[in-house]
Amino acid sequence: MNNYSEDIIELLLNRHGDEVQITQEAVVSIARVFNKEIMILLLDQRGDEVYITQEVVIAAAENYRGKDVIELLLDRRGDEVQITQEVLIAAVKNYHGKDIIELLLDRRGDEVQITQEVVVAAAGNVDGGKDVMELLLDRRGNEV
Repeated sequence: MNNYSEDIIELLLNRHGDEVQITQEAVVSIARVFNKEIMILLLDQRGDEVYITQEVVIAAAENYRGKDVIELLLDRRGDEVQITQEVLIAAVKNYHGKDIIELLLDRRGDEVQITQEVVVAAAGNVDGGKDVMELLLDRRGNEV
């Protein structure tokens, strides 16, 4: 998405926030596509309607700006953020997966389980898989 799309979402939330219906699909889309500023705006204005489900965390892990979005979710709604195998697989497939996995290991290391599926997904990432695999081997080599 470009800045134009983000500007439109920001305009809608700022000017017509009460009229915009916040569905779970909308939250997932915002987590997957937009930057953390849009998520901040959404949480600030309509936080009581925003549920941080596994689908939202997976979508954030797929976002090329996912580290910032996940960091925000951990800071603001950490008790709702669950680090599942599906989240880890989405993160290791991301071009910036190393940054996301490093954040998760630093902040929620006890919840990060390196399964065979996670390793296979990292190995299949032709863009950033090498960096992810090095991180996993360095930090959790006994599990890989």
